[in-house]
Amino acid sequence: MPKFKFNNLSNFVAVFFLGAVFFMVSFMTVLAAEAIDSDQDGLSDNDELNIYHTNPLLADTDGDGFDDYTEIYNGYSPRHNYSVKLNSLDSDSDSVPDSWEIRLATDLLSPDSDGDGFTDSVEINTGNDPRSAEPGVKSKLIKVDIASQSLAYYFDDIKLEEFPISGGLSYMPTPEGNFTVLDKVPSKTYGGTGFDFYYPNTKWNLHFTTKYWRYYIHGAYWHNDFGKPKSHGCVNVAYHQMERLYNFAEIGTEIEII
Repeated sequence: MPKFKFNNLSNFVAVFFLGAVFFMVSFMTVLAAEAIDSDQDGLSDNDELNIYHTNPLLADTDGDGFDDYTEIYNGYSPRHNYSVKLNSLDSDSDSVPDSWEIRLATDLLSPDSDGDGFTDSVEINTGNDPRSAEPGVKSKLIKVDIASQSLAYYFDDIKLEEFPISGGLSYMPTPEGNFTVLDKVPSKTYGGTGFDFYYPNTKWNLHFTTKYWRYYIHGAYWHNDFGKPKSHGCVNVAYHQMERLYNFAEIGTEIEII
C-alpha cells in the first residue's frame, strides 16, 4: 500500500483542517442528537430512552396529567399513573431504588447495568462502579448536619439520599468532627439498667466513635419526631431509611458531622 506523503506544509495544513472539520461536525451531530426533545417535555429523547425509560414521543408517559419532567423533578415516577415516589420503587428488583438509578445514570430496568455479573446493589454496597465493568473503588461519604438535623449520603460525590434525623439533646450533644464507620452492628440494645430508657433490638447501628460512651448512627423505632434533637448523643434515623443506609455503609466509610 503506498504511503501518503505531505509534499509541503500547505498539504499538511489542509489535511489537518479537514480532519478538524470532520471531528467538529461529528461532535456537533452527537450533541444535537442528545439534545433532541421530540415531545417538548424538558427531557431529551436520549435521556428518556436510556435513563428514564419514558416515551420520547409523549410528554406525559403515564397519562396522569403531569409531564415527565415535572414528575421526575419532584421525585415521582413518570412511568406509573398513580402517585409513587422514585425512592420507593425498584423497577428491576436489584435493591437499588429508581431514584438512585436515575442519579447514577444506571439502567433502572436492568439489575446489572454494566453487564459484569454483579448486580448494581452489590457494586454500590461494596464501593464499585455499577456503570463500568472496569475495577475501581468509588468514594462514599455520610454527612450529618446538626444545625438542620439532617443527614445526606453520597456515592462518587453524587447525593443518593437526604432526610431528617434526630441528634443529641443540648445536654448530651452528638460529637462533631470527621469520623469513619468503625463497626456495623445489626441489632443492639440501648439503655436498660441504670438508665431512664430501654430500647432493645434496635436495628442497623453504625458505630463511629467512642468517648465516654459509644456513639452510633442507628435506626429508631420509638419516636417519629425526626428533624428535632431527641437522642442521648447518637444520630437517630427512621427505620425505613436506616436499613438502606446501613447496607450502603462499609467499615471505613467517611462520616462528617458538623
